[in-house]
Amino acid sequence: MRSDDPAAAHVQELIDGFWPIHVLTALTQLELPEALASGPAAAGDLAQRLGLDEFQLFRLLRAGSALGVCQDLGDRRFALTDAGALLRRDAEGSLRGDVLFYSGMSKGGFADIPEIVRTGRAGHSVTLGPEGFDRLGEDTDRLDDMHRTMVGSSRDVAIDLCRIYDFSAHRTVVDAGGGYGGLLAAVLQSCTHLTGSVFDLPSVERGALAYLKGQGLAGRAGFVPGSFFDGPPPPADCYLLKYIIHDWDDSRARQILASCRDGMGADGVLLLIDRLLPDRFAATPDHRRFARADLTMMGYGGQERSEREMFTLLHSAGLRPIRIVGHAWTLSVVEVRAA
Repeated sequence: MRSDDPAAAHVQELIDGFWPIHVLTALTQLELPEALASGPAAAGDLAQRLGLDEFQLFRLLRAGSALGVCQDLGDRRFALTDAGALLRRDAEGSLRGDVLFYSGMSKGGFADIPEIVRTGRAGHSVTLGPEGFDRLGEDTDRLDDMHRTMVGSSRDVAIDLCRIYDFSAHRTVVDAGGGYGGLLAAVLQSCTHLTGSVFDLPSVERGALAYLKGQGLAGRAGFVPGSFFDGPPPPADCYLLKYIIHDWDDSRARQILASCRDGMGADGVLLLIDRLLPDRFAATPDHRRFARADLTMMGYGGQERSEREMFTLLHSAGLRPIRIVGHAWTLSVVEVRAA
């Protein structure tokens, strides 16, 4: 590669992007962030404590130092950086679940892209539809990792949501497909006149009730087990649907939206929190994040949608978009009522 060829340098940078996720995955799966949480340690001591090969561990920690999640102190001693601390399971705002999720996607969903583009169907590496969520419910560790990660992102979304949306006209809220209830908890804590519940699969109930109790909301927040595909969520003034519709193709998404329409009635409101794609993409950091999100959902049979695509889908489900609040990468809220 010519060093003065910017196009070649750009493509080489893209090619080199494959390896950091695998380093982060190895560090996470071997629980090295937890092992380094108490302070710096020598690779030899860590290897003995964790039953690992000393030399190969040294090489991994050295690579982690190049990525900024460890600090190489010399003499094969390493410390955890602030960035590396986010890989710990118990860290506030932990990104451990994200690492494991995208590691799995790099082996499955993203690798299926040629197959998906050839056939128009989701690849064979993942189990799709409701069956996929049922299977996830059987893997308790993976389920817990995913929902703990969602709690952090949901609380961040809720802070902005409560800032830009006025809940004063509502009294009851349902966090539909809300997992452990991170979004619901933050909304109830900000809007003390509200009560609410999480509506999600039975496999989530124990973790959700424990989380809501830990947030001091046992008297104001509950859990209703169920599936969008079996019936509507419980009645409420306001439904919250955060990053749910993008999990599904148009047919399944329409079912979910119709289920919400049936549950909320003529006077209810649905707040649809999802990414809205631009009509045209350019080579910018924000658009790269949009593209990554859409290709992630491609691997799972879902899709991100533009405003036009989302509105078409809503109308087809008997719903009427009222307005969009917020336009940031993290928060586009479509206020929806029954048509």
